[in-house]
Amino acid sequence: MQRRRLGVLVGALLVCGALVIGAGSAVASKPAATPTPKVGGTLVFGAEQEPPGWNGDLDCCNAFWGAFWTNIVLQAAYTIMPDFSYKETLISSADVVTSPKFQITFHILPQAKWSDNVPITAQDFIFTWKTFVNPKWDIVSRNGWDQIASAKAINAKTVQFVYKTPFAGWKDQWSSSILPMHTLQGQDFNHVWDNGVVDPKTHKGIGSGPFIWGGYTKGQSVTLVRNPNYWGPHKAYLDKIVGKFVTDTNSEIQAIRGGEVQAIYPQPQLALADLAKSSTLSVQSRAGTVLEHIDYQLGSKGGPLESAPWVRAAIAYAVDRAATVKQLFATLNPQLPVLNSLVYVSNAQQYKPHFQQYTYNPDKVASLMSAHGCTKGGDGIFVCNGQRMSFKFTSTAGNALRELAFEIMQAQAKKAGIELVSAFAPASIVFGPTVFEAGNFDLFMYAWVGSADPQGWGPIYECGGSDNHKGYCSQKVTSLLQASDKELDAAKRAALVNTADQLMSLGLPALPLYQKPTYFVYTKKLHNVQDNPTNQGPTWNAVDWWLG
Repeated sequence: MQRRRLGVLVGALLVCGALVIGAGSAVASKPAATPTPKVGGTLVFGAEQEPPGWNGDLDCCNAFWGAFWTNIVLQAAYTIMPDFSYKETLISSADVVTSPKFQITFHILPQAKWSDNVPITAQDFIFTWKTFVNPKWDIVSRNGWDQIASAKAINAKTVQFVYKTPFAGWKDQWSSSILPMHTLQGQDFNHVWDNGVVDPKTHKGIGSGPFIWGGYTKGQSVTLVRNPNYWGPHKAYLDKIVGKFVTDTNSEIQAIRGGEVQAIYPQPQLALADLAKSSTLSVQSRAGTVLEHIDYQLGSKGGPLESAPWVRAAIAYAVDRAATVKQLFATLNPQLPVLNSLVYVSNAQQYKPHFQQYTYNPDKVASLMSAHGCTKGGDGIFVCNGQRMSFKFTSTAGNALRELAFEIMQAQAKKAGIELVSAFAPASIVFGPTVFEAGNFDLFMYAWVGSADPQGWGPIYECGGSDNHKGYCSQKVTSLLQASDKELDAAKRAALVNTADQLMSLGLPALPLYQKPTYFVYTKKLHNVQDNPTNQGPTWNAVDWWLG
C-alpha cells in the first residue's frame, strides 16, 4: 500500500499505545459498542484536507485524506488492522510458495462483487497489476508490482501471481485497492476519477466496499452513500457519510464544538486538550505511523546551496528539534521524543536513532560556515559565495501546530545565522503539480503515513523513485532498500533498512522531527468507532458505525 502524504509517511510500528491529552485526561482506547445498531442517518465528518483528485493510486492524489474515503469504496485483498496485522478482505486465503519461484495464489471470496452486481474475479486482480505497471499511468509507486513476472486465472475466483524475485512486503502491496476491470478497461486512468470514483460510462458510483460515491462539490464536501449491493457480513448502518472540508484546524475544532460536524481527525493541536474534557465528545489517540519531517530539495529547483551536504547539516544543527517538540507537545503528550530515523518510528522494535547527532549547535553551524569561506552579513545571516543562507520553508497553511513549529524553528535558525522564509500554502497547492510534484521547494515540512511494513520507502528514497521529488540519489541506499524488499528473514531485512537509514543520516535527504500521535474526536452518539493509526485511516470500519 502506498505511503500517504499528510498535510493541512512512514515507518514500521510494532508497538501501539494510548496517549494522554492534557493533565489527568484519559483517552479512550475503544468505546464499548451498543448491541443493537440503528440503521439510517447521516454523519458529517470534518475533513481538514481536500485532495487534488480522487485516484489515490496516482502521484498527484496520494493523500491521506483521499484514502479516508476511497478505502471504504474500493476494498483490497487485505485490510491493515489497528494492531498492524493484515486481515483478509476480498479473499479467503492466500497460498505462498517460495521455491523454485516466489508465487502467491489468492482465493477470492465467492460472494465478493462490485456495487453493480458484477462479480469480483481473478481478472480484476490481474487488471490491477497491469494497470500499476503500465508506463502510461502516473502511478505513485510500482514497488512490488514491477516484481511480478506473470499472472494466471486458475478459475474465476482463483488467481496466481509469479514474482521475478521474493517480495517480503507482498501483504502490504496487496493492501492496495483492487480495480474494477469492467468499468476501467480502455479508460484514461490518469483522469478517469478526477472528480469521483464512478463508472465512466454511467457516472454512477462504483465500488466493492460498504459505501459508494454519492457526490463531490469542489471546495465544499464529498458524499458517500450506503452500497445497497454490499456483499459483506452486513450492509452499512449509516445512510451517508459527508466529508465537509474544513481546512483550518482552529475552525475544525470550533465546528465539532458547535455540532456543525460530528467527527474530526485533526493533526495534533493544543486546543485538543479542552475537547477531551467535553461531556458530549469522545477522543481516541494512538501512537501511529505518522512521521513528521523536513525534506531538503537536492535538485535544481532547490538552488545552489542545498546540493552541498555540509549546508544541509548546517540547517540540521540550526534547528533545535528537542526544544521544538517540547514546546509543541508539552500539553498534548509531554513524553513524545524527537524522532531520529527516517524508516522506523521511535516505538518500533527495529528503531535505531541514526539522526541523534543533529542537536542544536550554533557553534557547529559557525564552524561549518567558516570552513567554507562564509561570512555573516549585517543582518546576522551567513553569506556563502554571494548566496545568503536563506531558504523557503514550505508547509500546509491552516495547520496551527505546523505554523507554530515553523515560528519556533525560524527563530532558532536565525540565531544560528540561517534564514527560513515562510512559503506556506493550502495543501491542494503545495502537494500539487507546481510545488511538491515539481520539486519546487527548498525545505518542505510534512508527514508520511504508512503501515506496519517498510517496503514503501523505495519510491521515496531510491534514485529516480516515483515519489522522490527531493532529487536524492544514493546508489548504495537504493541497493539496500531494493535488497530489503527481497529479504524474507525479518531480522536481516531490518538490518538492511537500518543500514540505509544510517547512510541517509550522513547524506541528509530529510530531517526527521517527531512521530505524530493520531486524534479521533467524535460525538458520543456515534458507536463502534475504533481508530486505525495506519494509512488505512479512521474510516476503516465505517460499515459498523451507527448514530443513536
